[in-house]
Amino acid sequence: MGVEVSSQVDISYQEELWIWRNSGTPAAWSATQILGVETVAMPERTPDAVDVTHQQSPGRTREEIPGLMSSADMSQELQFWPDHASQIALMALADLTEAGTPESIRVTMVVGGIQRTYRAHVQAFIPTGTVGDKRMASCSIKIFNRISPEPELPETP
Repeated sequence: MGVEVSSQVDISYQEELWIWRNSGTPAAWSATQILGVETVAMPERTPDAVDVTHQQSPGRTREEIPGLMSSADMSQELQFWPDHASQIALMALADLTEAGTPESIRVTMVVGGIQRTYRAHVQAFIPTGTVGDKRMASCSIKIFNRISPEPELPETP
């Protein structure tokens, strides 16, 4: 399993962001750690309640059951290195989405030692300018179902 690091910046508050891509076979997932991300937030995925009320409900009271999990939008600001392989890959994923054929990826977030991995696709990857002496980019990711069991993250160099 290959590991690429997207920057030489090591800002870590026990927060990590990983992008997994599949090279064609189920066992061929490889991870890219995105460094230079200052904060990572787990997506808000509160289940919707499905109304199942009908006239034969006991006492004619409203009934609801836990329903479908909604997808979530994740927006991530990160430092931008235009010629780095992992950033080129994020741009290519965004281009596939724009072309109408988004690639299914996995996104792993580690926040405060808690790891969560989701099926997702990149919606956009846009260089946004500079902040101080840093070049920045904005990455938008559509988050779907959680993957269980959690994949084991590779050791970072």
